[in-house]
Amino acid sequence: MKKKYRIDTLKASVSTATVLFCFTIFVSLIIIHRFGSAAVFFLIGLIFIRPMLIYGTTISVEASGIRSFFLWKTLKFLSWEEITEVGVAGTRIFHKKDTKKTGTLYIYISKVALTDEDRFNMMLNFPPKDIIFLTYSKQRLDAIQMLFSNKIQTYNAGDLHI
Repeated sequence: MKKKYRIDTLKASVSTATVLFCFTIFVSLIIIHRFGSAAVFFLIGLIFIRPMLIYGTTISVEASGIRSFFLWKTLKFLSWEEITEVGVAGTRIFHKKDTKKTGTLYIYISKVALTDEDRFNMMLNFPPKDIIFLTYSKQRLDAIQMLFSNKIQTYNAGDLHI
């Protein structure tokens, strides 16, 4: 019962397309000896490599735990025994009063129990480095909830009922 999900397909696709476009233009400009313009497109392409790597990562929900990998390299693995908290958090952290404005919802998987202040800081400094995360969907949360027996936490998740 292994399920695989891309962290954020839209952001990964846009970042990949931007990197490919910029590097194609870079090569074209080098060929016609426009080095200044080529440098600009090269730098823009470099900027989008990080989001491409972050959001293009695949999360695998397995019976043994949750694995984060890019292409063939495992980046992080957490067994179900190591996982302390699973939650859903919204990115628009400054609109807590308005339950409709939650921003993008993400499922996060953490080794440590988080306080509300920790969750606020996590979303303020998004994407987190030491926490596995992926965009929220009911299907994704159900796959995780089938294997994680503790309560699912919510932070700035609006009207979401789990």
